[in-house]
Amino acid sequence: MREHTTVRADPEDPASFLAPDLLLSFWRPFEADDEPDEEQGYYFTSVLVAQPGYYDTPAEAEERRRQAP
Repeated sequence: MREHTTVRADPEDPASFLAPDLLLSFWRPFEADDEPDEEQGYYFTSVLVAQPGYYDTPAEAEERRRQAP
């Protein structure tokens, strides 16, 4: 994904990663594991696909509404 867009760790949840330009979020149960041979946590279990404005603050959402045709 990083070859195509910005992907960053969510500062509030280290098990989540965001691709804000695509409005995608990926989540896995935990960031690190005491059992590295165990596959749990190696794969994302949830993906969020959102509409434009999902990450907006209330002020940004209001500005988006004002600019809408």
